[in-house]
Amino acid sequence: RAQSPALRAVRALVSAFVGAARPAQRAALAQVSGIGFKYPAPRGAHRLTGTRVPDVALESGRLYEALRGGRFVLITPRDSEPYENEGPRKEWVTVERWASDRRTTVLVRPDGYVAWAAEAPDAAAVEAALAAHLGG
Repeated sequence: RAQSPALRAVRALVSAFVGAARPAQRAALAQVSGIGFKYPAPRGAHRLTGTRVPDVALESGRLYEALRGGRFVLITPRDSEPYENEGPRKEWVTVERWASDRRTTVLVRPDGYVAWAAEAPDAAAVEAALAAHLGG
């Protein structure tokens, strides 16, 4: 797609500014934009809990596409047993698989933040995380 010289100049200027930003400036930019914000996680939670998830590749597409439905997205490893969500909150969860070889199982909130994560799938823990976020 063609771009005007003015638009190219603005993009180059913004790219140069962001690329030249020192670590403290980048951290401040991340906080202002919301990308660097992290919610407090419960004691003993996985290190990803409370962090914003980038638009990662899933077997069926992209994470942000899956989040458009307004539901939690549970991402499981490709070679794990299929997750059968028969709990009382099953209508609130879309189950996906990583497109990569990632091993972590992650429950992503509809706003793109990690609600729960673990190195091994655990249906009871997923239900507990959903109950904590949805009530009940």
